[in-house]
Amino acid sequence: MPDDDFQDLRDLKPSYTFIGTSPAAEHLEVARIHYREAKQMEDNAQIAEAEGRLEEAKLLKDLAKSRRETAQEFERAARGEGGDPIVTDILSDQEDMNKNFVPHESKYVVKLTAEEEAALASLAEVVEPPPPGPIARAVAWFNKLGR
Repeated sequence: MPDDDFQDLRDLKPSYTFIGTSPAAEHLEVARIHYREAKQMEDNAQIAEAEGRLEEAKLLKDLAKSRRETAQEFERAARGEGGDPIVTDILSDQEDMNKNFVPHESKYVVKLTAEEEAALASLAEVVEPPPPGPIARAVAWFNKLGR
């Protein structure tokens, strides 16, 4: 393979984090990634615009703008000027879901006839447990004495 296909390895920074790194360093790393993606999208938008694909270019520019704003949020979080952008994003999504939440209401109402109500009452009598027998009462009495 020719050497032209490889990037200069000195320019590459690790895209992983170690245990024990500070949240600020992680936020800066994420911001750097977002800035890089925004730059790539802007470059691709210019290419698409030059080739006459105007809708694609507009979409890429909008996405690049959104990436750049997200990167700025992560930079602010790294400086301690705001909360964690990921948590903020999740909470805002939850707020949107709560606004649109409609509790379930049953559309069906069960009305029993007199015969069915009588059958349920007799069933309750049949299902009722029998009173404790002499052995169960004796065991309960001994347990009561032992305490």
